[in-house]
Amino acid sequence: MPPVVRRLPAYEPPVGVSGGFVIPRPRPRPVWVPVPEPPPPAFDASRLVGVVLEVLDGRRATRLLREVAVPVLAARLSGLVRPRTTRMVRAPRVCHPSRFSAEVAVTVRREGRVLAVAGRAEHRSGRWWFTSFTVLE
Repeated sequence: MPPVVRRLPAYEPPVGVSGGFVIPRPRPRPVWVPVPEPPPPAFDASRLVGVVLEVLDGRRATRLLREVAVPVLAARLSGLVRPRTTRMVRAPRVCHPSRFSAEVAVTVRREGRVLAVAGRAEHRSGRWWFTSFTVLE
């Protein structure tokens, strides 16, 4: 003989009046709204890129690299200093992948050619520092 399957009574009581008392409707759960992240600290890309380009062109002292770049990058860039003229063609484009990092791209004119410059800066101890800087020739 096959087993007999019977339907169980409803588990939840009906909403409304039941047996002389009122069953409250379930309250909607509050919607979680994330706290907006504060904006990134002020970042002057034109000034930072300008300082590095002026040092690379020999128009400023190489010691200034230690004020805008991490030590390893400053040492690498100080070996690339040559007398030449570099001008920014357009304002730098800045992207903030996170609150304390920025990626910079700018086109520059150097010796009759237009080149791309890319860099990454990070905010550490209250200042922006280049951690990567490349002139794409």
